[in-house]
Amino acid sequence: MKLRRTLLALASLGVAMAPAMASAQSNGDGFLFRAPKVQIGVRLGYAGAAAQSAVFDDAQQFFTLDRSDFGGGLFGAEIAVRVSERMDVALAFSNSSSRVLSEYRDWVGEDDLPIQQETTFTRQPITASMKYYFADRGRSVSRFAWIPNRFAPYLGAGVGLMRYEFAQEGEFVDFVDYAIFPSRFESDGTAGTAHLLGGIETSITPRMVMNLEGRYEWASHDMGVDWQGYDPIDLSGFQVSVGLAVRF
Repeated sequence: MKLRRTLLALASLGVAMAPAMASAQSNGDGFLFRAPKVQIGVRLGYAGAAAQSAVFDDAQQFFTLDRSDFGGGLFGAEIAVRVSERMDVALAFSNSSSRVLSEYRDWVGEDDLPIQQETTFTRQPITASMKYYFADRGRSVSRFAWIPNRFAPYLGAGVGLMRYEFAQEGEFVDFVDYAIFPSRFESDGTAGTAHLLGGIETSITPRMVMNLEGRYEWASHDMGVDWQGYDPIDLSGFQVSVGLAVRF
């Protein structure tokens, strides 16, 4: 009797899932047994820097630096919890950093060698976002199968905190007596942030998702004592990234 009930249940399950399996085979999407609740992913990309404050202006004026030098590679991770078929709440962390060698544009040492320094700029935001999808991300077929749609575009917004460090180390000119001296100037801290984002998800398999996302983040923070008299450092910038995520 137990074997008979098991075979009957399996047969019923097979009949119920047959349409989903046929659909999955015809479009290549596959299916899950239920709609996923959580999505965990990692991403790689590039984080540009707006660099619109005085410390960046001076760096470009005196040293062989351009605004693009303050952007850098990005690595991040995100966990998103599904609130509804078209809404997620996401918690994300990313790290971007640049490290550039430079020299004075208009000054050289007494030995006619360049006066060199190294500039590093690191940003590490932790953010919470609401993401809205323009269409349902999948459809349920009977009670036993959920089939993801191929594409899912979205927009979102959020807030967070950003840890940053800006540092310049090397040789510098004292414009009072034009002496050359070695030193390190740095500023770090944690700033509040706000951002807008948009992207598109592509289902590779029922559980695996590829993601292309762009976001713009606004942030600024007072500079440290090494830069007294400077206005707050601009931490804003545009990010673009590609990621892979797993649905659960």
